[in-house]
Amino acid sequence: MEKSVQNIVLKFLLLLVFTLPAGAQWDDDDIPITRDEMRSRAEKKYIRDFQNKTFRYFKDTIVEHDQVVKGNIVVVRGDLSIRGEVDGDILVIFGDVIVHDYSIVAGNVTSIGGHISQHENSIVSGNQIETAPRNVFRSAGYSFDDEYNEKYRMTYRDKYSTLPMGPLDENFLFRYNRVQGLFLGLEVPKSISGKENIVSLHGFAGYGIKEKKWRYQLGIDRYLFNQRDYRFELGIKFYDLADTRDEWLITPLENTLSSLFLHEDFQDFYRRKGFETHMSQNWTIFVKGSLIYRSDDYESLQKKTEWAIFGGNKKFRDNPFIDEGKMNSLIGELYFDTRNDHEFPSSGLYGKLSMEMSNSKINSDFLFNQYLLEYRQYFPISRGERIDVRLKLGSSEKNLPLQKLFELGGLSSLRGFEYKEFTGDRLILTNIEYHLSPSKFSRNIFFFDDLRLVLFTDIGTAWFSDDNSKWYKGFDHLKWNNLKNDIGFAITDWKGHFRINFAKRTDTGKDPLVITFRIAKPF
Repeated sequence: MEKSVQNIVLKFLLLLVFTLPAGAQWDDDDIPITRDEMRSRAEKKYIRDFQNKTFRYFKDTIVEHDQVVKGNIVVVRGDLSIRGEVDGDILVIFGDVIVHDYSIVAGNVTSIGGHISQHENSIVSGNQIETAPRNVFRSAGYSFDDEYNEKYRMTYRDKYSTLPMGPLDENFLFRYNRVQGLFLGLEVPKSISGKENIVSLHGFAGYGIKEKKWRYQLGIDRYLFNQRDYRFELGIKFYDLADTRDEWLITPLENTLSSLFLHEDFQDFYRRKGFETHMSQNWTIFVKGSLIYRSDDYESLQKKTEWAIFGGNKKFRDNPFIDEGKMNSLIGELYFDTRNDHEFPSSGLYGKLSMEMSNSKINSDFLFNQYLLEYRQYFPISRGERIDVRLKLGSSEKNLPLQKLFELGGLSSLRGFEYKEFTGDRLILTNIEYHLSPSKFSRNIFFFDDLRLVLFTDIGTAWFSDDNSKWYKGFDHLKWNNLKNDIGFAITDWKGHFRINFAKRTDTGKDPLVITFRIAKPF
């Protein structure tokens, strides 16, 4: 993973160009009230001090950690995230308001057609009001019934932690890798969009041009009880996938950009065809348990293309073989999730315990039990300071098939080591990151105020146990010297949309500094 300065600059420019966030786009033609009239009526009712300067926005808006807004803020059809200070009133129309830890609002907070979320270590000196659009605009002669409110309220997606809420739009799938080549498709995400919508039909279909295969997934889920708090779910899905286990290491978008522009494909693929049935129960919006039966046929896939835009004479890695056959398995999962954001969390906790069992009693060609425990927590220390921690433990019983082995090294794991340098049926991994804003210093130390400094260390390894008869065996010989360690730093934007990492392993001074670019948080 050693790169020249020229390649590093090329990577940075490509990733930056293709991942700069675009502003939200809205179509007002089908709204039965003009945007300006809606905003004007709401401001007259909920903004107290019109002598104050008012800042108006028509997309998702963020008040950053080190930002102080002297005036009122009005957001129409967008979410507002408060991380700094607002000296005035806040009004959000068809959107949510999130008041993060250590932020201050010296005024009222009002959300029309959305929700207000205030974190524990924040201050709101005024009132907090959540109201329906019909309560504001009824006098204008418009009928805002429940169906209209559901149609035009903001999409909740991951806002309710373990419970994805709100309508989700269809997604166009565009991917590129060494197995499928260019993959194009259309996805209908799983969602809940209203009290009366108790069935979700979801899935995707697409075609790999070099693989010359259609891939698909079709699922249907039935919800019972309260959808938001105590949802019980039954579901089934059928699929034929070019699957990978590597999305925790690198996202599909990152892998597509890397494959296209850098001639480096980091994900490994195999065919998984079959069906699964599941039932799950949410005990709260944060705690969920699932039981899954899965019946899969596994096949190895081969590399089909060597083409990339850049990369010169480089070649893609061969796609590794797997253990083929029929795998029927029972999977149990329990997880707890209070993160404020699933992709770029800055506070909260995530914990997951999972077990997979496969044996001849359920007509499987494989015999193994696999266990995985993951814990992540995001600790805001003060405004502009945060510590992120992840602990991951894996173990098994009997012989794991190749496609189930634990792999560590490189991206998102041991960042100072080679990609997937360590493999085994036991795993231990700890990642610690300290995030620091330049606002903590008496003067800025970066060229741009928006940049953040991250100091990190990674500790862990993967290995094969001499005794895999029980899941708790194979750990007793583990000493500190057996663990691999690296240290490093990263420069990132405040939320983590992109970052450049510099990592160095500590067990040798010979290997070079490993430099990587990311457009996602490592955990």
